[in-house]
Amino acid sequence: MLAIQNITLFISNFCIFSKLNFRINKGDRIGLVGPNGAGKTTLLRLIDKRYTPEEGDISIQSGGTAGFLEQDTLEISLDKTVRAFAQEAFSEVQEIEKRQQEIGTKLAERTDYESELYHNLLLKLEELNDRYALLEGDRAASKTGEVLEGLGFSTEELDQPLQRFSGGWRMRAVLAKLLLQQPDILMLDEPTNHLDIDSIEWLEQYLKTYHGAVVIVSHDRFFLNRMVNQIAELRNKKIYTYTGNYDNFLVQRQEQIEQQKREYEAQQKEIAETERFIERFRYKATKARQAQSRIKALEKMERIEEPEPDRKKMDFRFPDPPSAGKVIIEIKNLKKTYPGNEHQSDVRVFTEGQDLHIGRGDKIALIGPNGSGKSTLARILYGKEPFQGERNVGHNVEMTFFAQHLADVLQSDRTIMEEMESEARTSEMRSRIRNILGSFLFSGDDVFKPVSVLSGGERGRVALAKTLLQPANFLILDEPTNHLDMDSKEILIKALKEYKGTILAVSHDRHFLSSFASTIWRTEHGRVTVYEGGYDYYQWKRVKQQNGTVEAGAKAENRVSQKTNDVVQDKSFNSGPKTKEQKRKEAQLRNEFNKRNKALKEKVASLEKKMASLEKKKEELNNLLADSDFYQTPEAAESIREYASIESKLDDLTEEWTELSIQIEAEEEKLERELNL
Repeated sequence: MLAIQNITLFISNFCIFSKLNFRINKGDRIGLVGPNGAGKTTLLRLIDKRYTPEEGDISIQSGGTAGFLEQDTLEISLDKTVRAFAQEAFSEVQEIEKRQQEIGTKLAERTDYESELYHNLLLKLEELNDRYALLEGDRAASKTGEVLEGLGFSTEELDQPLQRFSGGWRMRAVLAKLLLQQPDILMLDEPTNHLDIDSIEWLEQYLKTYHGAVVIVSHDRFFLNRMVNQIAELRNKKIYTYTGNYDNFLVQRQEQIEQQKREYEAQQKEIAETERFIERFRYKATKARQAQSRIKALEKMERIEEPEPDRKKMDFRFPDPPSAGKVIIEIKNLKKTYPGNEHQSDVRVFTEGQDLHIGRGDKIALIGPNGSGKSTLARILYGKEPFQGERNVGHNVEMTFFAQHLADVLQSDRTIMEEMESEARTSEMRSRIRNILGSFLFSGDDVFKPVSVLSGGERGRVALAKTLLQPANFLILDEPTNHLDMDSKEILIKALKEYKGTILAVSHDRHFLSSFASTIWRTEHGRVTVYEGGYDYYQWKRVKQQNGTVEAGAKAENRVSQKTNDVVQDKSFNSGPKTKEQKRKEAQLRNEFNKRNKALKEKVASLEKKMASLEKKKEELNNLLADSDFYQTPEAAESIREYASIESKLDDLTEEWTELSIQIEAEEEKLERELNL
């Protein structure tokens, strides 16, 4: 579909790519990764013809198209409505509709039905109708609505002008237009940055059935693992490809680096021995010919590049928190309304007067659609947002707040050191500043850089560093991973896992959330719904609720872990002695239930047995792959492939097991209703 051959590109006299080769085929789902500055966005711009290479060639199949979504909002017409802007994707359809109308008008005005001109107009109209049908022009309006609403716009917002929306929402409109254009190669640069969890999940489902190739640059590990079937890594001005998702890439790349290191060291040893031989014997008549032969061999030798040293990574842990009472914070009668203006009515964020409780040691992920009140609730908990209710803080609670908008916590006219000093309240804290900044990769004169010149990632690291200046037992983190690369996210996850205090984190990064959270709070429709379980449990529960198999909060949260042949009894049914007729009816209903679901239960038991066997094998392989010496054996490559295959099989079996468990639970609930009639 697209071939890049021997591309060399310079920008401002700096070589970005050297003899780079790369192919994109139809159906590919490629994750483009690499360290900051490696040229990920530049490569996409090159494919999009924004740059002209010094040498090499980029060819796309005849009639093929490429579409590119950049991180920053492009120049767009803000006076257009969201719907009208997105429908620009159907420019050909709109032109056909215009021509159809013109020809229809001409035909209505003419009476020379037998003339050649009249006949030609009919032929042209038929041709336009065929093209219109091929483009599914009659579905243009409905597809536009589906995509925009899938990306989070409400029906009412579709006819509002873009100028009323923030940059993040404008970016969603740009993404919608690009998806509706359906280019053969869809290139997405950090597409999840401006999306909430619901919209990310919708985008995943949309892209799974996308007809063309998709190339994704993303720091969202969960998204890459679910979306790509190969990884292309930019490194040393070239590109290296790996099969599988991001987790598979990490294993394969480590094996490749270890292999390259072994080959490099062996070659260096060979070179050193050859040079010693040459130096010793080149002037001895009896050995001169051998020395010359080895000189020529050295000149012809294809040198193996030395593996890049591991990049420096930030490394920190949160200070041990001071002890606090069992209750960290309580919110009573949660209600919040933002007053409107002459053009806009009041915005009611929380409406139900809920009570919320956070206990010592809770690890809470706060999620929900954009605009549903996540950041507002975080500020309410921190005490920086007024609301119509009561906020009670527990005994000896010390809070730290990380704001997603770094401008809220960092002042551009300060240096990094001045920013840190502004938060340091004691001489002991000030003495720790240099060490803390060093842990976040700011050393030497870097600490005197103005905040105004820092990248988004650097600003994020400074903001995180400020949270370490004072020990706290309650961390409130609002989108802490927004500006962090994958390595930095993993360090943050590790620090949060080791942290012994209480955490509430707002995030749309599902890998981050699933790594530490034990409770999920979801804001939506003016309330907070609490899920007493991790992110995987939340996902399972949401699917059940959306499928209508259980009302939210009506049943115990951990029913999924119960034995499938246990039927939960309604307490009121056992409150008094049963008649013979009641007992007979119960027995009959239970027999019918068991007969009806025998095959389902047997299938679930079989799946559980297979999953247990695969998990055991996966653990054995995991232990092997954790040993660096194992990669020197011929069995390593096959073990890596087997590990990836087992993960894929487990995913399929788990999905099937979940569906069957949901069916059985629905049957159990049906039995309960029948028993209570």
